[in-house]
Amino acid sequence: METIQSKNNPLIKELTKLKQKKYRKLLGQMMVEGERNVKELVSRHADILYIFYKEVPLKVECKQIQCDGEVLAALSQTVTTPDYIAVVKIPSMVFKPPSTNFLVLENVADPGNLGTLIRTALAFDFKTIYMINCVDATNDKVVRASMGNFWDVDLVECNLSQIEELSKKFNLIVADMAGQSLENVRCDKKPFGIVLGNEANGVSEKMKALAKLKVAVRMKNNVESLNVAVAGAIIMNYFKGD
Repeated sequence: METIQSKNNPLIKELTKLKQKKYRKLLGQMMVEGERNVKELVSRHADILYIFYKEVPLKVECKQIQCDGEVLAALSQTVTTPDYIAVVKIPSMVFKPPSTNFLVLENVADPGNLGTLIRTALAFDFKTIYMINCVDATNDKVVRASMGNFWDVDLVECNLSQIEELSKKFNLIVADMAGQSLENVRCDKKPFGIVLGNEANGVSEKMKALAKLKVAVRMKNNVESLNVAVAGAIIMNYFKGD
């Protein structure tokens, strides 16, 4: 049984770099924290490189290393140090056409919103998510907010030009407060994409120009706007039956 008892161990010092986006991109690796999330990795046959644990190893065939609390705290990005932390290879984010309805997210900045949208998209069968200038999907807060569903969707980092090419083959439906009321709109050509924008500024004008439809969620009682994850859930739920 291998053990590490110092946060100054060379492997631990190297892996703490994964807290930074640039090293996650460079190494193609990320950390996942907490017993439940690590077990989700195992059940989905993710490519796990290491599991660090405090007391009891998991029943899984990969390299597991016992660590004390100080070592786990050095690796962790949460307030409460977890008993399990895994290092896993990042799934491929190569651009490819969708096989189901899909999401396009533009400048979504909050990791909690992105994680929630990942989970919601899967629930309504939007299994490909294209991300333009969004918060890094491998951010620990995104993974935790997705509740394990990070591993069940195709996450694709892309640019506006690639979405423009998609729009020539697939209809795009943009969430826009100036758009048609949601209940008055249908989209019969499948698959199609729903486009959601930045929490403060919405979807860019260039993106709106690519849209086949612009839709708005009508609200009462002088409520001016909804959280992007909430609005996305309402729109996806509406169109899932089309």
